[in-house]
Amino acid sequence: MTPQPTVGEIVAITTTDSHPLWLVCSVDENQVTGVLLADLSTETIHQLRTSEPDTATRRQVAIAIESADEPMLFTVPITDYARVERDSSRPGPFVGGE
Repeated sequence: MTPQPTVGEIVAITTTDSHPLWLVCSVDENQVTGVLLADLSTETIHQLRTSEPDTATRRQVAIAIESADEPMLFTVPITDYARVERDSSRPGPFVGGE
């Protein structure tokens, strides 16, 4: 079974050929809701990159995105993603991992 991601974690959606990167905004036992990084503004991406390893800031960004008036959120089953960051408390760029 795929372990659940945490809010603010960057994951990849595995049900598409391009495996787009995605910011997790909420999680329940069966599904993950988030927003594509490609859909975020440059400023939001900058905030996420400079927050490493500050996962509290990432969670705040994810919560702010989820509560926006017109969020660009979508939901996938818990089995349709892969971790991109091995441990979101470690510094480093958004690159593939296990």
